Amino acid sequence: MATKFLKDLPKDLDRKISRDFNKLIKDVHFELSNQNKSKPTTMPVFTGFFASSWKAQNTPVTANHKVENYEPWATQRKIVWQAYAKGQRIRPPRPVVKPRFPVGSGNKVFNYKRTVFIGNKAEYSRYVLESGEIQRFVQGKLGRLIKENMSDKGKLFIGGAVSEKYSGTTFTGFEA
Repeated sequence: MATKFLKDLPKDLDRKISRDFNKLIKDVHFELSNQNKSKPTTMPVFTGFFASSWKAQNTPVTANHKVENYEPWATQRKIVWQAYAKGQRIRPPRPVVKPRFPVGSGNKVFNYKRTVFIGNKAEYSRYVLESGEIQRFVQGKLGRLIKENMSDKGKLFIGGAVSEKYSGTTFTGFEA
């Protein structure tokens, strides 16, 4: 028998969809955090702060964390800027990618009946988002991840603030 409402789903199906949805969120966070060593995404990694600052939650994520306030990324940024001030162009000695907002830890379980936003807390994320790598991820790998994990519909938004020439925040939505 077909059901009209999500609340009428059989309990075992509801648990399966919830488990699949949470695995999808974890997989997307893993890919965006550039943790896949065998096939890393093409996201830019300079100090590792951007890759370490992805967060999943049920409200839009605000990009308000400054790299200068978080170690070890603050030290790496300082080294690069001191060299730059002397006319040298160097890269940080060793980028550190260590997710600051891990998904799947603790008791946080996302409800597939509510929208989930995955965004980046790095203040400068709006400039990284302009590079187009996130858009390519949404158009390519995200669809594959949804198809691998979900057999039913769900909504997932990935986004961040846009540059000052525009007002508001833009979120890219993807429905499977």
